[in-house]
Amino acid sequence: MQVTIKAETLRLRIANRIRLSSELQDVFTTTVAELRSFLGSDRVKIYKFHPDQSGQVVAESVDSNKLPSLLGLNFPADDIPPEARELFIKLRVRSIVNVDTQQIGRIPLSEDLEDEETSSQENYYRPVDPCHVEYLTAMGVKSSLVVPIMHHDQLWGLLVSHHTESRSISESELEVVQMVSDQLSLAIAQSTLLTQASEKAKREATIKRIAILLHSLPTIEYQSALAETIAALGGSGGRLCIKNQLVMESFADCLQLDSEHIKVYAYGKQPVIPQQAKYKLIEQYSVWQERYKSGKYNIWAISDVYKIPGLRNLQVAFRPTKIRSMLMIPLHYRQELLGYLSIFRDEIETKILWAGEFDSDERQLYPRQSFEVWQESKTAQAWEWNIDEVELARELGQQFAFAIHENEQFQQIRMLVTNARTQVQQDATKLEQSTKKQQALSEVIAKIRDSLDVETIFKTTSQEVSQLLQAERVSVYRFNSDWGGEFVGDFEVANPEWSHLSKLGVNTVWNDTYLQETQGGRYRHNQTFAVDDIYQMEFAPCHVDILEQFHIKAFAIAPIFVGQKLWGLLAAYQHSAPRYWDSSDIKFLTQIAAQLGVALQQVELLAKTQQQAADLRKALDDLQATGQQKQFLIKVVEKMRKSLTFTGYDPDLEERP
Repeated sequence: MQVTIKAETLRLRIANRIRLSSELQDVFTTTVAELRSFLGSDRVKIYKFHPDQSGQVVAESVDSNKLPSLLGLNFPADDIPPEARELFIKLRVRSIVNVDTQQIGRIPLSEDLEDEETSSQENYYRPVDPCHVEYLTAMGVKSSLVVPIMHHDQLWGLLVSHHTESRSISESELEVVQMVSDQLSLAIAQSTLLTQASEKAKREATIKRIAILLHSLPTIEYQSALAETIAALGGSGGRLCIKNQLVMESFADCLQLDSEHIKVYAYGKQPVIPQQAKYKLIEQYSVWQERYKSGKYNIWAISDVYKIPGLRNLQVAFRPTKIRSMLMIPLHYRQELLGYLSIFRDEIETKILWAGEFDSDERQLYPRQSFEVWQESKTAQAWEWNIDEVELARELGQQFAFAIHENEQFQQIRMLVTNARTQVQQDATKLEQSTKKQQALSEVIAKIRDSLDVETIFKTTSQEVSQLLQAERVSVYRFNSDWGGEFVGDFEVANPEWSHLSKLGVNTVWNDTYLQETQGGRYRHNQTFAVDDIYQMEFAPCHVDILEQFHIKAFAIAPIFVGQKLWGLLAAYQHSAPRYWDSSDIKFLTQIAAQLGVALQQVELLAKTQQQAADLRKALDDLQATGQQKQFLIKVVEKMRKSLTFTGYDPDLEERP
């Protein structure tokens, strides 16, 4: 009855500790103390297995006067043979060893006794392995009880009771220890859930914090987001490499491009690329393109950069640093690779406290004779990436990739808006310029029409066109009968250099053989001709020589028609440098040439009219003179008639028969 009360009290205390404490270590510490008090043993410890099957004492209550403390010490995997682990897992076996009687009892849980003839403890005792006896003796233990601690059907650890003297374990005590083990399993499950929830909340907070930095358009905080990511993944440095969307169709193109075509953000420790290296960025090396060319963009968790053959060419960049591990996170949106996010980790120094010295490279063939603390120190060790870190890196990589894609879309939209605004401004400017040119055209036409003097028309035309087109020279060229010709009008920008060198001007004869042979060439078909640069037109050498002789670098020409006849040419020249003639320039020049033709036709008509008037005046004068002579003759005849009448002569009689 007393044992039952003590057992229930123990259960309630442990359950209460589990309920009140959020720290698993507090539960462990309380449990081993309460259980040792209940059993009256010299040591109770909780032993936790590591992923490599080695283990560590994570909680302990010990009578230090009888046994040394093992708290924090590690034990190699070989200390617990595979067959023993299998019994712990499959049958939930509880192991009881008495060194004095050389007996070991392996008692499974009652619900697992399907193939056993009886459940009596006596049927499970057998001689203990001598090595096991030596092991416990070296530890100073005469009596041992080991109960497995399970978590999700996996062997999490062991609950162990040691005593320096031989003692037996009753069924009621075994049930209590099993109850404690079950309570510990519940505490571990609860702590795991709490830890997972806490880690999930922390991970979500990290992702949210970085996402805010990445989605703060129009200015994305790439540098700050990179720093936060490195810290979240326990890195010592990292890089964000983004391809230039405007010049690269695929990220593999960066092998042929310099660093200006890919944007790189760096934070913390970085590889050191040698000066003589072919590529200046680690992202330019082909190892990454080779890995991801299949389109499978999985994270590459590299525990040790010196153990990856494909990184041989890059290892020289890591040697001057302590970088040992690396996460390469391809950033992709759908199937398009946008860049890389890489996280670096420095090498670490490991120190492990072992319960006795052992050779980790060879199986322990004999039990250790001492459990004195032995420290194993290792330098330049790689820091492995765990599953949770890789998953966090994947989620952060998605945030970076989406932010890059979003920014690309934003930049494209902004560029479209800018281009549209620019186009509107250009259209408005062109409209304004067109309006001004039309107004100027009207003014020039008015000036041309106001004058009936040819030389004044030529001078006005060349001067106004030169100023409005900002041309360095404008000339009027007139064809003669053999389709040669001369310049009859000319105006140039005030530049003494061109006056001296260009050799153009009024009365300058220029007989172009092409124009003579074709009787005006393209111009007779009312075509214009514009040349931005004479050296880009593949002119014949003789043609270029003539143009160079007059120091012409660019020109635009429109035909002048008087009626249906090609009269001449209106030409604009650039002497100082090539020039781009836009369509409005050519249109304006053509319109002026047409109006000049009209003006010349008017001058010709005026000249003809004036000549006709002069001829008519002369005729009238002649006619008037003739009229005066006729009146004189009439008078003379009249006088003669009168004289004949007086004498009896009648001129009309001569008409009569």
